Amino acid sequence: MKKLTTREKLLIYILGCFVIGFFGIYFVILPSYSSFQVVNDQAAEAQFTQESMVMAIDAIPSTMEARDEATVTLASMKAIFPQKLPNEGLDMLLTQLCLDYSLAPKVLSVASNGIGSVLTFIPYTSDEPTSADVGTENITTDTTTTTAETTTTTNNNDITDTTATETTDTEETTDTTIPDSVTSAEGANTLIGVVNMELTGTQANFYRLLDAVAARPDMIITAFKITPETATTGSTSTSSSSNSSSSSTGGITKLDGGKVAINVTFEVYMMEK
Repeated sequence: MKKLTTREKLLIYILGCFVIGFFGIYFVILPSYSSFQVVNDQAAEAQFTQESMVMAIDAIPSTMEARDEATVTLASMKAIFPQKLPNEGLDMLLTQLCLDYSLAPKVLSVASNGIGSVLTFIPYTSDEPTSADVGTENITTDTTTTTAETTTTTNNNDITDTTATETTDTEETTDTTIPDSVTSAEGANTLIGVVNMELTGTQANFYRLLDAVAARPDMIITAFKITPETATTGSTSTSSSSNSSSSSTGGITKLDGGKVAINVTFEVYMMEK
């Protein structure tokens, strides 16, 4: 057997050291480092959980105080809203309210009584030209029209009537070019009772009712219509017809005298307590 030379022994020694180092790194150091990273992450997570629990424990008194304050606030806010009422309860509530303001209920119908959406309002956005541009166009048109009509009125000596006509045209243009500033949107759901009523009484008392309902947070009036009260007997009907014809001017009926018939829609907001 041939003996290995010193160079070959050195190469074999270096190769053995490289193999031992490679397998040591691959099978010992890398798994140990991975395990260390996992344990380190678990320790960091446990430390964060411990700190969070300590902070939560320290904040328990303030949290309990905030909870008590929120409970009191919620109870005070719920107190102004009635508990869920059946149809008879809505009837009694609104009938008594109308009687308090000298309005006599004639017909009452409950349109709905259950969960509904409270309408809210959001700003209106439009891609139409801005009001400044529209106003500029209107001013240009009105200036031309004013010049033409001024020439006409100089010949007819009737400047006052022409000015009034021009003002009316300007107002009509403004109404048709400026859109509404708000639109309605769906809001939170709550118990809502929708009630349609027909009342009789004076306009002054109904306006008092409007002010009273506007000051209440538990109900609103969504729509109303006022018409002259009609009678059933022949003599009274003739008198009412003559009064109606005498109190109307240009097709517009005046309602500021005597009793009127009022159709009004209430929305009553209720809460579970």
